[in-house]
Amino acid sequence: MSSWRSGSCASADANPQSRAEEKRVKISGLLRQASVAVVLLTANAAFANDGLLQFGHIDAENASGAGVEIAAKHKTEGKTETASTSTEPAPSAPWGPVPTDKISLVNLAPGLVAFFNDGPVFGLPGTVVGDITERTQLLGDWGGTRTELARKGFFFDLYSTSYYQNIVWGGLKTGEAFVQNTQLSVNIDTGRAGWWSGGLIHLSAQSRLGDDPESTFTAGTVVPQYTGLVLPDPLEYNSFLPSEYFLVQALSKQARVVVGKIGTVILPDQTVFGDAFRYHFANFNFNKNPITANFFDPTALGALGVWSFSPRFAVVGGVLDPDTKADRLADSDTFSSVNIYLTSMISYDIGGLPGVFSPVYNWSNKPKINLDSPFGALASGAQGAQAIGSLLGLASNEGLPTNFKDESWFALATISQYLYLKDDAATVARKRKTGEQIRGIGVFARLGYAPQETNPITQDASVALFAYGLLDSREYDSFGIGYYYDKISDKLKNSIATISGGEAIAYDESGIEVFYNFAITPAVRLIPSYQHIWHPLAAEVAEQRESADIFQVRLTTAW
Repeated sequence: MSSWRSGSCASADANPQSRAEEKRVKISGLLRQASVAVVLLTANAAFANDGLLQFGHIDAENASGAGVEIAAKHKTEGKTETASTSTEPAPSAPWGPVPTDKISLVNLAPGLVAFFNDGPVFGLPGTVVGDITERTQLLGDWGGTRTELARKGFFFDLYSTSYYQNIVWGGLKTGEAFVQNTQLSVNIDTGRAGWWSGGLIHLSAQSRLGDDPESTFTAGTVVPQYTGLVLPDPLEYNSFLPSEYFLVQALSKQARVVVGKIGTVILPDQTVFGDAFRYHFANFNFNKNPITANFFDPTALGALGVWSFSPRFAVVGGVLDPDTKADRLADSDTFSSVNIYLTSMISYDIGGLPGVFSPVYNWSNKPKINLDSPFGALASGAQGAQAIGSLLGLASNEGLPTNFKDESWFALATISQYLYLKDDAATVARKRKTGEQIRGIGVFARLGYAPQETNPITQDASVALFAYGLLDSREYDSFGIGYYYDKISDKLKNSIATISGGEAIAYDESGIEVFYNFAITPAVRLIPSYQHIWHPLAAEVAEQRESADIFQVRLTTAW
C-alpha cells in the first residue's frame, strides 16, 4: 500500500485508491494555485549591444562638455548620413552629443540608457521623427518638446506589450490568456541637466494588467513561458509599481558605481542580441539564465561597482538584497541575507565579426531548502502535497518541518557571436556605442551550474540563432529560433518520488521557441511565436502531462 511519507513516517488510509486520487488532486490544486513563486526574476537582459561595457566609452579626463567634438547625424527619410565635425550640434539633428559645462554620461556612452530601459530611447542615435509610418516612437517629438528635453538631459519613454497566449495541448491546463505589460522609464543625465558631472538617474515603473497568475502561469514550466509575467512581480498583477530607481555615478576614468533599487535586468547575464522579451524571444530561458530565479527577485536593493579596463573589458561586482519587493523600498527582511555578485564582460572580434563573452559567479547566504533531505516527518497527505509544491517553489513551506542549507552559489557563462553583418564596419562600431541594434545574423548561448542540494535546476544550457534587418525593405524585422535544456536536480527528483510514494515523477525539462518580429512601423511590432516544451516540470508532476504546445502573439509599441 502506497503512502505519503518522509523517512519512517507514513500516513494511513483505509482506501488506497481513493487516497491516491486525493493525493493527485491535492498536488494539482496546490501547483495551480501557487504556480508563480519559482519565477522571481525580472525580464530580459539588454537591448543595448554591449550592456555595461558601455561604461568603457566613458573617459572623464578627455570629456569636457562644451568643448567636445560632435559628429552631427542627419536623418533624411529614415537614412543616416554623417555631417562635418562641429562643436555645435545641428538643430535638425539633435541625437548626438550636446555641449555641456559638465561631463555627460549620455554624450559619452549613450547605449547605457537603452540598456537600462531594455528598449529604444527617444533622443539617442537611431531616433527617427516625422511621418507616423517612419518614426521610432509612435507619439513622436511632442512638437519639439521631447527633443529639447533630451538635449537638457531628460529622457521620457513609454513601452507597452499586449500579450496573448493559447496553450493548445498539455501544460497545467489548456486555454487562452491575455496580459498587458507597460513600462514607463525616465532617465536624467545630470551633466546635460547642469546639476553635476558624470551622473545618470534612472527611474522605471512597471504594470501588468489582465488575467491573474492562476490563468497565465499555465504551461507548468520551471520558469515562465513569457518573461513579462514576472513584472513588476509575479504576484502583483493589475498593479503599477516603481520597480527601479538608482543612480549611476562615474568616479573616475575607469570606476563607476550603481546604487539604489536595481531591476535585476541590469545584472549582466546578458547576450548581445535577441533577449529583449518585448521584441524577441518570450521564454524566460532565452532572456535570463533560469538558475538565477532561485536567487533574485525582479528588483533588488544594492550597490554595484564597475571597473572598465577598456571599452572591451569590464568587471562588475557588488552586493544585492535577495528579498526586495517591487511594492516597497525595504522591510524587516531587507539585507538579512545577501547575494555577492561578480561578473566580467569581454568584447572581441573574430574576422571582423564582434562577440561578447561573460562569466558570472554569485554566492548567497539566504537559506534554501535542503533538497537531499528536505523535510522531517510529514503528518498527513495534505502536508505531503504541500511539501511537493514547496519543493517546486510553488507553495509555501509554512507549517512544514523543513530542513535548510545555509548558503548556495551558482556559476554561469554567456557568449554571443555574430556570424554575418549586414551593416558596414563603421556603422557597426557606431551602433555598439550607441546601443542601436546591429543588422546581421548571430548565435548566442548560455550555460549554468548550481549545487543540486539547494537548486531545483542544477545545470542548464540554451542556444539560439537570431537575425535582424536582413532585408533593406524590412530593416526593422527580426526572427529567431532557440532550444533550451534545464537539468532538474536529482535530489529534487528523488525527494518528490519519495514523498509521493512514487506517484509523482519529475524529469529534465527542455523546449524550443521560434518567433518573427514584424515591424508594422518602426514603433509598432507584431510578434507571433510558437513554443513546444518537453516534460514541463510542474505540469508533469501535477497532471502527468509530458509536453505543452503554446502559441503566442505580442503587440509591442514604443510610444
